[in-house]
Amino acid sequence: MIIEDNLYGSFSVSALLEELINSKPVERLKGIHQGGGIFLVNPKLTLTRYDHSVGVMLLIKFLGGTEIEQAAGLLHDVSHTAFSHVIDYVFEQQEEDYHEEIYQRILIESEIPGILEKYGYQLEDLLEQDFNILEQALPNLCADRLDYTLRDLFYAGFIKLEEVNRIVSELVIHNGRIMMTSVKGAQWFSEMFSVLNKEYFGKKEHLYANEKLTDILKYLLAEKVISKRDFEQDDNYLLALVEASVFGKSGIEAIKRMDGFDSYNAAKFKLKQREIDPELYIDNQYFRLSEV
Repeated sequence: MIIEDNLYGSFSVSALLEELINSKPVERLKGIHQGGGIFLVNPKLTLTRYDHSVGVMLLIKFLGGTEIEQAAGLLHDVSHTAFSHVIDYVFEQQEEDYHEEIYQRILIESEIPGILEKYGYQLEDLLEQDFNILEQALPNLCADRLDYTLRDLFYAGFIKLEEVNRIVSELVIHNGRIMMTSVKGAQWFSEMFSVLNKEYFGKKEHLYANEKLTDILKYLLAEKVISKRDFEQDDNYLLALVEASVFGKSGIEAIKRMDGFDSYNAAKFKLKQREIDPELYIDNQYFRLSEV
C-alpha cells in the first residue's frame, strides 16, 4: 500500500499496517475533527484524527521505527471520542486524557487484536511497552507532538510546507528518543508550538465554539438525551443526536452564528497548559543540538 501524505510525501507501508488502516476503529477517525467543535465556527478547519494518526505512523517510519512502533503510532488515538478533547471539558478532566482511560477497552472490543495476531503480534505488544519515539512527556519531543503541531499549523495556514520539510529533515533518533540537529530548528519549533496553543487552540473563536458545545453536551447528558457510549461513534453521529433535540439544534445554530461572542469571556475556559522550551533540551541533554 502506498500512502501519499501532504506533509511527508509518499510511503509504502506493510500489509499489517494496511489492514489496520482499513479497520473500522481507524476508519472511524475520519469522522472525528482534530479540533473538537472548532469546525462549527470555522468550516475550513476539517483536519481529522485519521489524518493525524496516519501522519504519526509515517513520521515514525521515516525515523526508522519498527513495524510495531508504526502500528502503535497509527493506533494511539483510536480511542478518541467524538469531538476529540471536548469530552474532557464535559467531564472536567484537566489532563485531557479520557481517551487514554478507555484505550485498552476500545482495542479489546475491536477487530484489532485479531489483525495483530494474523501478523504474529499480540495486543500486549501494544499495551505492555513504552514507545519512546511515539510518546514523551513535555518538554520532550515525540512523533505525536511533532505531527499535530506541524499538521494543525500547516492546515490552518500558519506555516508553509518548506518549513515542515526543513524541520523533519533535522530530526534524528539518539538513545531511542527524537532529537534535532539544529538549535535554530528547536527554537523555531518551540515558538510554533506556542503559536499553536495560543493562536489556534487558544483563539477566542475556537474557545467559544468548544465551550458552548461543551455546555450543550453536558445538558443533554444530564437529560439522558445522549450517553457516554454515544461519544464512541463519530462527530456526525453525535451531532445528529444533538440536533434531534430542540435544545441541541438551537444551540448548534447559535454557535455557528456566534451568538454572544462579543461578550464572551475566553479567560474562563481552562485549557491544559503546554509549553516547550528548547533550552531544557540543551541543559538536560535531551537533545544533542549543534548550531547551523
